[in-house]
This record gives sequence, C-alpha cells and structure tokens, in this order.
Amino acid sequence: MILPRYLAKGIIILFAFSLLNIAYAIPSGNVYPPEFTYRNGYWYDSFGFYRDYYGGNNGFLPNVAFESIGEYKEKAYSVGESFKTNYPEKVDRAEAILSYVQRWTDYGYDEENVFVEGEAQAEWAWNADEMAHMFNQNTLAVATGDCEDMSFLCSTIYLAAGFEVAIISPPEHVALMIWLPEYSNANYYWNLNDGKGQGWIWVEATGENNPLGWTPPDYTGGEFEVYLLGSSSLISNISYSPTDPQAEDSVVVTVSVNTQSSISQVVLHYSIDGGSQRTITMTRQGSSYKATIPQQADGTNVEFYASVTDTEGNVSDSTTYSYTVGGENGIEIPGFPIESILIGLTLGFAALYFLARKRSAISLPSTSMSRQSGRE
Repeated sequence: MILPRYLAKGIIILFAFSLLNIAYAIPSGNVYPPEFTYRNGYWYDSFGFYRDYYGGNNGFLPNVAFESIGEYKEKAYSVGESFKTNYPEKVDRAEAILSYVQRWTDYGYDEENVFVEGEAQAEWAWNADEMAHMFNQNTLAVATGDCEDMSFLCSTIYLAAGFEVAIISPPEHVALMIWLPEYSNANYYWNLNDGKGQGWIWVEATGENNPLGWTPPDYTGGEFEVYLLGSSSLISNISYSPTDPQAEDSVVVTVSVNTQSSISQVVLHYSIDGGSQRTITMTRQGSSYKATIPQQADGTNVEFYASVTDTEGNVSDSTTYSYTVGGENGIEIPGFPIESILIGLTLGFAALYFLARKRSAISLPSTSMSRQSGRE
C-alpha cells in the first residue's frame, strides 16, 4: 500500500514528536511544547509567571530563570552536566559554554520572532529548556532569542556545570555573571556584595564575538539589579588550618554551607604538585564539613577546592586554594623579629620627615587616578 506524500510526512512528524517526549520526559514548565494562558492583560506560563512583562512578583525576571533548575531541570541542565564531565579545567569549561551558546543561538527582536495565537509580541521571555529545544545540532537549526532568553539558557548551563551564577539586569538589558576570580582575561572583576569579594566576571551572550569576562562599556558603572541563582549560595565560607603548614602538619579544610539547603554530599578535591585529583568525602560537624589533607614533604604544592551537592542535584564548587609546605610565615626574616623591623621603619620615616621640613616645598600638578579594571 502506497501512502500519499502528505500522509506519510504527517506520520513521520508524529513519530518524531513522540520520540521527543520520550527523550525529555520532564520538560520545564511541566509540559512541552509550552502552554500559555492569556488573562488580565498578560500571557502566563504554567508556573503562573508573565512571559510578556519582566517586572512585579509574577514578572519573568528573574522568575523564569528558576524554571529550568531544581526539580524541573531538563534539557538545558543536562547540557551543563556534560560540559562539567568533558571539561575538567574550570576556565576551559567556562569559555566552552559561552562559545556553545553563541554558536547555537541568534539574536532576534521579540516582535519579529514571537507570535502567540498569530499576534506578534513586543516583549517575550523563553526559559532555558524552551531555548534548548529550539536548536538542533543534527539539522543545524539555531534558537532565536534576545538578551533575557540567552541569559536564562546560559545561567542554567553554567549552574549545571558547577559555576556560581548571578542574573544581572541593567536598564533595558539582561546578562549574567559567574564567579571565576582565577580567570585572567576579564576587563572588569565585580564585587556583588554577596560576601565573596571581587571575582565575578560578566557573560555577554548576545553577540557572536563577545569574549568571556567582557563587560560592555554601557554597564561599567555598576548600575544593575543582581539575582543570585541556585547553587551560588551553597558554600558560604571555606578555610584551612594551619595556613602555613610544615612537613609534620596535616591540613584541616573546613567548609561552611547554607543550612537552608538540604545537602546530599560535600567532597574535597585536591592535587599534589599538579598531579591527578584525589577526593575525600567531608564529614559534617554542625553546619560545617571537614576533611584532612595528609602530611606532605617540604616544598610540595597542594591545590584544593570543595564541591557541595544539594538534594535537588545543584552543585557548587568553591574557589581553588593552594599552599606550599614549608613556606615562610608572613614577612618575618630569621634573626630579625618583625617588631624590630617596624620600629626601624618608623624611625626611618621620622628622620625623612625631619629632613623634608628643611627643604623648600615643591608644588606638583594634581593628578587623578582611575580605577584599574582589568589585570595586566
């Protein structure tokens, strides 16, 4: 029996769609393709958030960013997990993720690309999984979206890949930042007042050639809203003791975690002189977790970091720390106590001041100092 061409195509499409539902059984928003409801002047998704307006308690910013993490994680999150597996070095992983998103997305204005029930939408937000379903590496189809769409996609992938992530919203724009102080090529390193200090770098996915860590000139003033996501709050502090270990010392690493999260496991990763990584499951003590790095010989360099996984599968990696066994303590010079050095410096400065009073004053032109934003 020979089927008409249009009927054969219909069967193929239905078959392909059934495979899609099998492959992605728990899609973001509880249903795929997504369903939206119009009421009170807004288009709502199945979570009850506006897709056509950013503000308010039900606006898409930052609510839609949470629809593809936690218990609703799906396709975009799995992409991030694959990056974590395939790129063990964090800097390489961060660059590869941005390149991946830039490759499989194109920037497009909502009013030209989003139509709901036949009507163009002046403003619209897609969540990360909806964007991930739009592109297809086999057919080379790309996903079209604007700044918030790409930021939501990026943020989910980075979170799943083990990065701490924040959504950033300057006026008329959405981007994201990741915590990566060891990255050497950013033009700005940001402090988001989250207790971590300066080390957040900008991720701008809206252009094919925007490099990782590049803060666009329009936003260097720091006037933007910050929304920390998911695992970025799992680790609140990490410390180790002694801070200047000698050959006879074991080093105790302590990780403080966010007690509002249900923790599945905390693991210490360490390497000796750049060798292969070793892991130790950390032991809980109150709201902290501890593990001990064994004694090492003088001159040994040890690098370590901790990873925390909560019961929803969110993973947070700490900054990488390092120490060298047998290093000098502070700036003390053998035979010269630090107190003696300070007294000598004080007397020296006093003498210089006395001599300077006898000299004629020389006027110097005033200068202004600008903030150094990048690293040499």
